[in-house]
Amino acid sequence: MDFKYNDFTGSFNKPFGHNFLIQELGLFKEKHSDTPKIETDDLREGAIAVAESVNRYGTELIATERPLSRSRLLEIPHWALSGEVDTSSWQGIRRPGTQRQQTMDELVSDEAIRQYLKFRTIKEDVLATCLFKGIVNAPYTQQKVIDMEEEFGSGFSSAVISVNLPSAILETLDTAATDLRVSLGGWVKALSGMLVLCSPEFYKKVKYSEEIRVLVQQGVLPDSTLFNASVRANLPAYQAFELDGLTFVNAVGYEKYISAGEAFMVPVFADNIVQSDHSPREVISGPASRNARIAASGVQSPFYAWSLEDRLGNRTVQAEFGVLPLQYDLSMTKVLSFDV
Repeated sequence: MDFKYNDFTGSFNKPFGHNFLIQELGLFKEKHSDTPKIETDDLREGAIAVAESVNRYGTELIATERPLSRSRLLEIPHWALSGEVDTSSWQGIRRPGTQRQQTMDELVSDEAIRQYLKFRTIKEDVLATCLFKGIVNAPYTQQKVIDMEEEFGSGFSSAVISVNLPSAILETLDTAATDLRVSLGGWVKALSGMLVLCSPEFYKKVKYSEEIRVLVQQGVLPDSTLFNASVRANLPAYQAFELDGLTFVNAVGYEKYISAGEAFMVPVFADNIVQSDHSPREVISGPASRNARIAASGVQSPFYAWSLEDRLGNRTVQAEFGVLPLQYDLSMTKVLSFDV
């Protein structure tokens, strides 16, 4: 069908501002499970005590400290998506941006892309809820709500950043960062950076504080503290700046997870160089379960998609995926707030 009735000049498209900050930062290491449930062991090593010497020819002996261990069985939350494409979707309908009729294949492709973006959006929400709230909502699993503190035995650490005393912001931030590094234990060897994911109020209060402004003016801090081109290049969609080894990110759009006036100090880990099967933060994808053919093939993927055709040629586009983020030690994430 020809739609050339007027001089078509093109189309303007304003995509929705999808926010995938946590996925883009790579804060959770990706893993896959071939089964709907996973079993994981948690080993905690304590400090090694200093022992007194013993009589060379005596019988007394010194015992060594052993790690505490615990095993858990967790089910991966699952999602399934579906969309229909039939003749009513394209017959007599102009394709936006063109002067011709829509085609079945284009609409199938459009639906597949929408489902993938929905997967990314759902995954971001699940990751953010785990990172900032310490829980995973899993209503169709045995736990209903997977609480990281309840499962792994530690809660978020916290610190108060002082803004009411002269030269206190840098000092209290440094103290908080030092405490967090200590809490990492042996994982400090894998530390590649430290992020501070901020509410807009926290971000502005630090960046535009009198203390920081004076230190930049006096040359104690470089101009790049507030206007760092490399940070903007790595995070072009977000406001960010570096201060004393910390990268502050204005997490606009995450007000659902970060309360006003709060921030989260989050360590970023390099590739696993610590002798451990797990990283401190992981996201585990599961097998296909709705599509028996894909499930039987053993294909591993964080996202499964396919299309079906009925006997009349109508198409159904479907997808499924599982997402289970885990934080094995919430004390490795520090909640920051201001004094009042």
